[in-house]
Amino acid sequence: ESEQLPRLVRMLRLVGRDYPIIIVDDNSPDGTGAVADALAQEFRDIRVVHRQGKNGIGSALRDGFRIALENGFDYVITMNADFSHPPAYIKKFLKHARHYDLLIGSRYISGVRVEGWRFRQLVASKFANMFIAYLMVKPIWDFSSGFRVYSADFLRQTDLDALPDSGHLFQVHMIHAAYALRARVKEIPFVFRASESNDSGFGWRERLSTLSKITRYRAPLLEILRHLTFLRKDYKRFVAEYEELLSPTRFKNDGSFGIPESFEVSVGVMAYNEEKNIAVCLEALQGQQMQSGRITQIVVVSSGSTDRTDEIVREMAAADERILLVVEKDRRGKASAINEYLKVATGDILVLESADTITEPDTIEHLINPFFDPEVGTNGAHPIPVNPENTFIGFCVNKLWALHHHIAMEHPKCGELIAFRNIIPSIPFFTAVDEAIIEAIFREKGLKICYAPEALVRNKGPETLHDFVKQRRRIAVGHKHLLATTGYQVATFRSSSIFRYILKEMRWTPREVLYMTGLIAVEAYCRVAGTINFHLFDKNPFVWSISTTTKNFDNMPRDGRETPANAGASTQETAGSTSVSSQP
Repeated sequence: ESEQLPRLVRMLRLVGRDYPIIIVDDNSPDGTGAVADALAQEFRDIRVVHRQGKNGIGSALRDGFRIALENGFDYVITMNADFSHPPAYIKKFLKHARHYDLLIGSRYISGVRVEGWRFRQLVASKFANMFIAYLMVKPIWDFSSGFRVYSADFLRQTDLDALPDSGHLFQVHMIHAAYALRARVKEIPFVFRASESNDSGFGWRERLSTLSKITRYRAPLLEILRHLTFLRKDYKRFVAEYEELLSPTRFKNDGSFGIPESFEVSVGVMAYNEEKNIAVCLEALQGQQMQSGRITQIVVVSSGSTDRTDEIVREMAAADERILLVVEKDRRGKASAINEYLKVATGDILVLESADTITEPDTIEHLINPFFDPEVGTNGAHPIPVNPENTFIGFCVNKLWALHHHIAMEHPKCGELIAFRNIIPSIPFFTAVDEAIIEAIFREKGLKICYAPEALVRNKGPETLHDFVKQRRRIAVGHKHLLATTGYQVATFRSSSIFRYILKEMRWTPREVLYMTGLIAVEAYCRVAGTINFHLFDKNPFVWSISTTTKNFDNMPRDGRETPANAGASTQETAGSTSVSSQP
């Protein structure tokens, strides 16, 4: 690039005079090295690296990365010296750089932007990138572009010694590494203008060899099959899911918080057609007896309710200024409702509750008290189902929540009613397991997950086999989605934990053995069906199909005080809250 290099350097000076330049020359026969040395004499912020032989683009970039990190640079821009990567785009790239760890100048996002290539060369490149996208299951249109911006933080987390020498393999490797580290990745369109020197002589044999090596980065087979379902649907949703769920959470105030003498608590109540129970739910919250703080806000988010839910809440809000009604015109899923709550929540600690649950007078106190420990991020309550145990479905509902409790005593987890610090502005929209995603966010932050066995909350489970199966399949799909997109799995979805607690708590009566066998069979079916639905049919039920019998409140206690036998046994096992370190 001896002819192009001086002009490129001067154009880079016009784009940004303060940007140091690292030139890596592999003993170019046209005298590029000598030209680079002359430029380094003229511009003192140019560093030239001379290498013997053509060692590959990946090797050259690796050496450049090391120099950049040694000199404390915040970002590293990689580009060709032949003007195929126009310097004019650099300012645009840097505007986005502070929000992302890897920016890719893309030739193929939102159309094709390539000038100077033969048609067959363009088709080969395009199809190769499509193949890689489907193989890796990543929402990237241009895997092989070398026009990029890397954050120094991302490069420090990358094993530079493991980077491939081949340029095309190197580019794919860096994208794979970025997603493995849950780094933020974004493509920005640019116009690629090919030059004669840009023809690297990369033949078909080399292309096939590179594509075969790329298979080492492939996603699991089930993930590949799920990705293919998007071909017949809206591909934008796939991109949106990855942009949201694979990106680290942006915390309020960078995740910092104080510990006041007394907590202000906001309670969010998620409601959909809850006219039978909303008043009882809110009355239970109004009657909370607290010492660690006070409830300053009760936010009811009504998502597309068509009954008297909104009217009842407005009547209660007129008498209690703490109650605020937020109405979503359409049902867009519980995650959407939670995000509406997070927008208006003002408390130090946030409590999340469904409108079809009822708290005890001291439930919120038991939930809030552990937050005086600055290492605690979230705390889960102890759900008590009101379904009678004398039927098979009632047995299943009670047994599952009992297993949840016993597992949570050793491996704290959230469910049904949770409290957490007010440091997250939103949760991912594409999730059907909101408590689990909040748990995952706080674990990633390095804060403890707690469980408060004395914080009792009553809920109503399904009454029919149809509704029970529908609910369990929906939950199975939601957890598959969580595992696939974030790599996080809650304790109750680890088979080894479940069977250990089943054997520990089993009462070996004929009825118990028969019902437990049936429960295991139904749960196994639901998990298998959920796996098939998620991977092969792209069913992520972030807008839940309600199990109607969970809205039958005839058996729901209205005084909020009568405690079933299993609740008493549970709370006697420990006092206060149980917690474990958030580290895996």
